[in-house]
Amino acid sequence: MIYASRFLRKTRPTMVGPDVHWMKTALAKLDYLALDESVWEFDTQAEAAILKFQRLHNLIMDGVVGPSTYRALWTAQANVLTGVSAPTSPCEYPPILIHIDGGRSLLHCFIQGHLVESYPIALGSPHSPTPCGYWHVVAREVDPGELFGTRWLGLSVPFGAYGIHGTDNPEAIGKKATHGCIYMLNTDIETIFASTPINTPVLITGPAAISRLLEPGVLPGRDIQRVQSILQTLRLFTGHPDGHYTPSTATAVTTFQRQEGIEPSGSVCPYTFEALEKAFDIATGATRP
Repeated sequence: MIYASRFLRKTRPTMVGPDVHWMKTALAKLDYLALDESVWEFDTQAEAAILKFQRLHNLIMDGVVGPSTYRALWTAQANVLTGVSAPTSPCEYPPILIHIDGGRSLLHCFIQGHLVESYPIALGSPHSPTPCGYWHVVAREVDPGELFGTRWLGLSVPFGAYGIHGTDNPEAIGKKATHGCIYMLNTDIETIFASTPINTPVLITGPAAISRLLEPGVLPGRDIQRVQSILQTLRLFTGHPDGHYTPSTATAVTTFQRQEGIEPSGSVCPYTFEALEKAFDIATGATRP
């Protein structure tokens, strides 16, 4: 399932961070917003700019930056990707490469193809997995804010604000418990930060998140259980989240789709799943990356 690390939106207290900074900077480049000293805050001006951007790009106008809006915003200022590409051969090593080993929850730092050091990390939960792929560093920030620890390395994932950063929650290290970002101990990310410039390649490997159309008759699974749990939180489903796509599950999905202005099919496609995750984040007040 496609996820967005966290859904950027107007909250109280105000949502802040390097992901908000990137969003507002992109909006400013596209002339939707004039930057000021509040560039790190998702304020009223940012919400108004996002609503205008969504209207002009035929997106759902909700003022929330999820995967669809993020992808459109990234595409609209795609010049940031210019000149960066994957290696042409598996034998050609870049000067510096970061490998996120999702299977072992480790970050490996390679220089000229030689492993220099490995660090323990936290990764996305099964419901909000860290995206596998070959990305690169597009942003570097010192002291990005409490939730992001002491350093931030933003990645070029085009459908969400993913990054490698420190954490105020060191107990999470070694677990799969984030919204998709990679957490490191502050001391560890401070060590690699100085030698990780813009355009450093970042290879993320591990179990891939595989989406499927959820509807009556499909095999049971944790993805169905996740949908049921969200619907239960939204008070639309009263059954037990057992991972079976029952008629009552389909009825609850249909009710949710009608509330959100989505075609009421009773099936969960990626668009409905994104809407469910957004509604869950808002309902529970989740703001952690």
